[in-house]
Amino acid sequence: MVPQIKNGILNIDKPQGITSHDVVDIVRKIFPGIKVGHTGTLDPIATGVLPICIGKATKLSDELLSENKVYKVKMLLGVETDTYDITGKIVFANTLNEDEIYIKERIKRFIGKSSQIPPIYSAIKIKGKKAYEYARNGENVSLKPREIEIFNIDDIDVNLRKRQVSFVVSCTKGTYIRSLVHDIGIKLGCGATMIELKRLKTGDFDINDSIDLYEFLNLEYLDMLDKIVSIEELYKDSKKINLKDKVYDKFLNGIAIKTDVPNGIVRVYENLRYKGLGKVNDNLLKRFIIE
Repeated sequence: MVPQIKNGILNIDKPQGITSHDVVDIVRKIFPGIKVGHTGTLDPIATGVLPICIGKATKLSDELLSENKVYKVKMLLGVETDTYDITGKIVFANTLNEDEIYIKERIKRFIGKSSQIPPIYSAIKIKGKKAYEYARNGENVSLKPREIEIFNIDDIDVNLRKRQVSFVVSCTKGTYIRSLVHDIGIKLGCGATMIELKRLKTGDFDINDSIDLYEFLNLEYLDMLDKIVSIEELYKDSKKINLKDKVYDKFLNGIAIKTDVPNGIVRVYENLRYKGLGKVNDNLLKRFIIE
C-alpha cells in the first residue's frame, strides 16, 4: 500500500547553482501527480530557506509570500555589475578609501522604510515580458520603485583587506538584496556587488529547521514524507473553531458562518476532528482549505 502524501510544507535548504523552479521539478518527480510549488524565488547564486508547498498547501503560496524575510549577505566593495551580483559583467570599478566605522554607519542608514528600484535582471514582468529578457537583449526599460522596509541590519563584519562586508538583514517581502547592496555601494561612493546570499528565515520557516536538498534526496521515502510539515501543524498557534453537523455542512458549502473570532486564518474542526483552514473577516468565517 502506497503511503498517503500529506498536504503541507517542505522546508528545503536550497543549494547554490540551481533555480527555485529546479527544486520544485525535483520534488514533483518524487511525488508524481501531486501539486507542488514554492514560496519566494531564490536566485541560482542564493542558498537557504525555500518552503516547498505540497498538495493543497499550494493554496498557501500567497500567504507565505507575504511573510518577512531574514538574509545573510556578503558583498564586494569597489565593483559594480549589471546584475548587481558577482555573476554579471563589471560596469564600474573604484578604489576603496573608507574605514570600517564609516562603512558600518552608512549601512545602518538603510534601516527603515524606503523606495527601492528592483534590479533590471529580475523576473518582474513588464508588458508580459520578464525584465531580464529586456536586459539580455540590450533594451532599456524602467522599473517602478516599490515600498520596502528594512527592520534591522546586524552582525556587520568588515574585511578591508579583502574589500568584503557581510551582514544579516531582516526585511519585508519584495526586498531585493542585490538592489540593497547596489544602493549601499552608491551611498559609500565606491560601488558594491553581492557575492553571497543565504536566506535564513521566511515567516516561521528557519534555516535551523530546514534540510539540505541533497540530504533530502538521500532519505528513504517514508522519511521524506516525515519532513513535510502538515497544514494543521503549520497553523498550530492559530485560533481553533469547532463546528458541529449542520453548521459545518453550511461552512463546507461556502456559506459564511458568524463568529466572534478575530480576523485571520483559523483551524476548523468538525466535532473535534481537524478538517482544514478557514478565513475570518468582519466576524464571518469562510472556507479556505478543506483537506
